[in-house]
Amino acid sequence: MKKVLLGTLLLSSVLCAAELSSVTAETTAVFAKSEKGGDKPLIYLAENFYEMATLPGFSLGAPSGLVSSYGVAFVGLSGRRDSDNTDGAMALGMGFGNAEKLGGSVSLGIGSIDFRDGGSFNRGNLNLNVGHHFKELGVGVSVGMVGVDLWHATKSDGDNQDPSFYVAATKLCPNDFIPVVITAGLGNNSYADINKDNDRKDKIDGFGAVAFYLIPQLSVVVDYTSNILTAGISMVPFPDYPISVNLGATNLTEQGQNDKVAAIGSIAAAYIF
Repeated sequence: MKKVLLGTLLLSSVLCAAELSSVTAETTAVFAKSEKGGDKPLIYLAENFYEMATLPGFSLGAPSGLVSSYGVAFVGLSGRRDSDNTDGAMALGMGFGNAEKLGGSVSLGIGSIDFRDGGSFNRGNLNLNVGHHFKELGVGVSVGMVGVDLWHATKSDGDNQDPSFYVAATKLCPNDFIPVVITAGLGNNSYADINKDNDRKDKIDGFGAVAFYLIPQLSVVVDYTSNILTAGISMVPFPDYPISVNLGATNLTEQGQNDKVAAIGSIAAAYIF
């Protein structure tokens, strides 16, 4: 069985469906390891973290300090629904290098996967990060660039097509009660306060997320990115397979032009090769 791979990449413009699909896929890949198989049923309650092919997610939008290594690929699908709009997106990518030296991942985010709105696959962007995992400290540090525009339908997202840059750190806090993962960092553009006027690429703000692992298959996540508060849960329904599901609510603080609370959901899978 291959060792656990620590990794994650990122998203594009914060807390939209495209970002959610990317972050879900990459946090699934963070702890992904080979499928175990065996004589256990498809669905059962894992007794400890070592039984898990991956762990529940630890972010719902904030970039992670943990980065991937070569040998893992990931894919994610997500959706976002508020009182007026529905949007969906997908992401796929893979890791490179060695996170204990210098690793990272690259991914493609594809926005608007619903053909019914006339905008199917009308935007795509490239995301890249590199970083190092300090194994003894349980800390990962990364820098990344997200939202590099590859194709973009006219007027599909206004003029906000500049990439975003960030630096992030993630700390693993294992314990016998409720293990915790804490993420914090700084970024511009899509990570800046969504209420700021003019060009956000010249603004820098902080972001963060905290995940509480209630049981090996379930985490509760609170995320604050771009002045947007998001809360939800992440689940791994099949302990033997690196598949995770996220459900939650975003924009609880009702910020920005689209100042509505929205339901979010995503599913992601990782593959070890």
